[in-house]
Amino acid sequence: MLSRSGLVLALLTCFAFSTMADAGRIEQKSFMKKSYPGSRDRQYKVFVPSGHTGQSPVPMVMVLHGCGQTEVNMINETRFKELAERDNFVVVYPFITSFDPLPQRASNCWGFFIDEHIHEGAGEVEDLYQMALEVEAAFKIDPNRRYVTGLSSGAGMAVDLAVAHNEYFAAAGSVEGLPYSETSSSVAFLGCSVPGRFKPVSAVVAAMRAEQSRPDEQRPIPIMAIHARNDCKVNLTGSESIRDSWLSRYGINEVAFATTDCAAEGVACTHKKYGLPRRSVVETVFYEGDRGFNGAHYWVGDSSGQFANPNGPSASELLWTFFKSHPFADNPPPSVTVTSALATGTSITVAGSAAASAGSIAEVGVRLDGQFPQPQKIASGTTGWTVVFDNLRDNANYLPVATVKDNDGLTASVTGQLVALGSPPANVPPVVTIDNSSVSGDCITLTGTASDPDNQVAGVEVQLATRGFKPATLSQAGYEFQECGLPSGTYATQARATDVLGARSTVVSGPGANVSAVEVVTSNWQVHMGAGRLRVYGARCPSMGFGACDAGFSEIFLANQFNPFPLQRKAASPDWYVHRENIP
Repeated sequence: MLSRSGLVLALLTCFAFSTMADAGRIEQKSFMKKSYPGSRDRQYKVFVPSGHTGQSPVPMVMVLHGCGQTEVNMINETRFKELAERDNFVVVYPFITSFDPLPQRASNCWGFFIDEHIHEGAGEVEDLYQMALEVEAAFKIDPNRRYVTGLSSGAGMAVDLAVAHNEYFAAAGSVEGLPYSETSSSVAFLGCSVPGRFKPVSAVVAAMRAEQSRPDEQRPIPIMAIHARNDCKVNLTGSESIRDSWLSRYGINEVAFATTDCAAEGVACTHKKYGLPRRSVVETVFYEGDRGFNGAHYWVGDSSGQFANPNGPSASELLWTFFKSHPFADNPPPSVTVTSALATGTSITVAGSAAASAGSIAEVGVRLDGQFPQPQKIASGTTGWTVVFDNLRDNANYLPVATVKDNDGLTASVTGQLVALGSPPANVPPVVTIDNSSVSGDCITLTGTASDPDNQVAGVEVQLATRGFKPATLSQAGYEFQECGLPSGTYATQARATDVLGARSTVVSGPGANVSAVEVVTSNWQVHMGAGRLRVYGARCPSMGFGACDAGFSEIFLANQFNPFPLQRKAASPDWYVHRENIP
């Protein structure tokens, strides 16, 4: 039990974190179904720290919820939002949104155990990867620092992502999770009396090797597994199998090079590291869980909640510390330059140079953008390189784009100068429309279309009032833009599009969007209840029953006990909300 001074310190820490978190913003995003098998429309939220200006790249952490949860649980019950505000990184909170109705899949479980969803190019694992690419398109993300973690089924899916896309993510984390390709029988549906059945480690390793068949997929992606030794829903064997399959797959010494005591809040804990002292590959944090709380199966050490227990080592702090020490590679990415692009007849010769601060250049690839785009060719040479494109369409413009990859898998790209073959017609700029604007709470969402005669739209930017143009998310259907945390008022809307040759559309205006003022009242639950802010809410609210419009009373009480907490609503609305981003 905490001492009085310890309790005061904990409350002050929580207050400091909540104050910092208020400075950033949460943006609601929509992911549109793609053409590959198993893809679905999904929703996700992005926390953008106040320090992210878009000028310098920042890390990205994707956090996946578990069964019976939503992304809101991970926002409120982990500490990543507060850490992101403190250390300036972007957090992505996906919501499964919908899923195939298999009998063995419980509510909101990621399909970590379903073959259709764990391989590159299909299903949920690919949707999440494409979601990460959307975030990169909207925010400036450091390609050396992309991370993924999750709880329970979300941890299983984080492991799947680490295996299926280890060429993309720098490192991964798992809290009460399961190894790659594990089956649903690993979950102990009858509690500790009948633990789950797990695949042999050799079978897991074989599945990992089968998934990672390309040369660029052989990198041993670092992973941290956090697990309660006495978890009654997912046995500790789950994380032991993650550890052992990683050690076997990547040829890591099975003897830990470091073992430390990570006890916190009176909870016994052991932290082990495997690999090399200068850079671990596998780390495990095994602790004694509270079986009286959800069978010792929860997110540990951060916040109170339906799926979180604050007692013990902070999973968020442990994972973020691990991520910070594990960039994709210890060296900066390579550089590439296009020194010339010359047209001769119907051919274009592109030449340039590339360099790596350490190691060596693996390859340089070059493509041509334009009305008649040419697919990427691997150049001859590396530090000095050349590539020739023959039999090109005459009377057209071509734009060379070179991409370099080093032997660590890091990449960099550069665009050269426009090259004209013959006498190409003038490049016609793209056209953009604003088709719809909507307001939810303090968020404005715009959607529309962007087209180009050459089908070469490179990007769309949107401006609200005088807040500056910001990038929208492009899709096959058009674009979507959302900005949250807006002060009350009426916002003029504008959009513009750019094609790959640099031509920009005229700026178009759309309908104005009005953000209503949000009223905030902070009191304890007794005062809120007496004032009618906490009451029985009906079917139009996301959470029906006694509480707030978007949260039940038990969730509110577990999170706040008798401490004051804010409730908010749109001016003149009868409905009060715990979470500002949920206000319609």
